[in-house]
Amino acid sequence: MAKNINKNMNKKDDKNDYVLMLAALLLLILSAGATFWFSGNRQDNNISRSAPKIIGKAALTIDFSGGKERNFEGEIVEGETLLNALGQASKAGNFSYKLDEKNNLAAIDSFTRDKNKSWHWYLNDKKIDKSLGEIILKSGDKILIKYAQ
Repeated sequence: MAKNINKNMNKKDDKNDYVLMLAALLLLILSAGATFWFSGNRQDNNISRSAPKIIGKAALTIDFSGGKERNFEGEIVEGETLLNALGQASKAGNFSYKLDEKNNLAAIDSFTRDKNKSWHWYLNDKKIDKSLGEIILKSGDKILIKYAQ
């Protein structure tokens, strides 16, 4: 009789092991499926948020008057504006700038617009009278920001 009880217990153990292995396999398959499903969605989102397209290079010169200048050259991306270029130059050149309520340049470091001098913008040697955020840069553009009367 003891032998029959051991045989029955071994059969139950084998059956429990089989159920556990089946459950583990099912869990593994579901986990792999979920991983592929969600990683595929993340890749789709990354495609739509890909890095902007580099379209060329531009040069930016800041003329503080009195012979003091800072020169920058770098890559520009599609849709980059004059204001974006100033922001990139300030990061690269470690200087600060301030804009007024109309997004006009009010100061670069301690060089502040006043009744005698202000900041003037030129793009390819032509004076700019538009908002800095409206003008989109092209490859080869030369930007001059001049502190003058």
